[in-house]
Amino acid sequence: MPRFPSALLPPRRMSRARRQRVRAWTGLGLALVGALALLLLVRQRGQREIRLLVKEAAIEAGLDPLLVEAVMRAESSGNPRAVSRAQAYGLMQLRLPTAEEMAGRRLDPEDLFDPSLNLELGCRYLRRLLDRYKDLRLALMAYNAGPGNLDRWRRLTPDPGEILGQHAFAETRAYVAKVLATHAVLVTDPPG
Repeated sequence: MPRFPSALLPPRRMSRARRQRVRAWTGLGLALVGALALLLLVRQRGQREIRLLVKEAAIEAGLDPLLVEAVMRAESSGNPRAVSRAQAYGLMQLRLPTAEEMAGRRLDPEDLFDPSLNLELGCRYLRRLLDRYKDLRLALMAYNAGPGNLDRWRRLTPDPGEILGQHAFAETRAYVAKVLATHAVLVTDPPG
């Protein structure tokens, strides 16, 4: 039988008060483990539902669902309640003016926490950018930095690789790399 350091073994004799404290802490620990297991189960269920919404919105917009999932992961890590410093909301991190333009109506920021609506509008926006720029890297740069910035960079050079390497913000370069890498992983090992 292996020997354990004596510090890891319970004392041979415990006072009644100490036994009660140990039982209370053990019970609390077990309750926390149970609560964490329940949270993980709920989160997994929520992720499956979000994946279905991603697929529906992507197909409706004529996009690859794995690309949309890669964008969503880069934008919000799959958190439907995410809010950025730039006041972008939800899974696809849409700013209110962009979301209203895609919806064709006024919206409340709270509306953008609805995963279905957020994904629908985010997919419409990504589709619009792909149609406009005809290049995935350019569309992703525009999604992250805004079309105005991308148009300014394109006046300096038409080459997407040069724009990305020399003119785009460091955050935008990292974003495009992250989306493309995540998409590559999802293509080779699609989520179940």
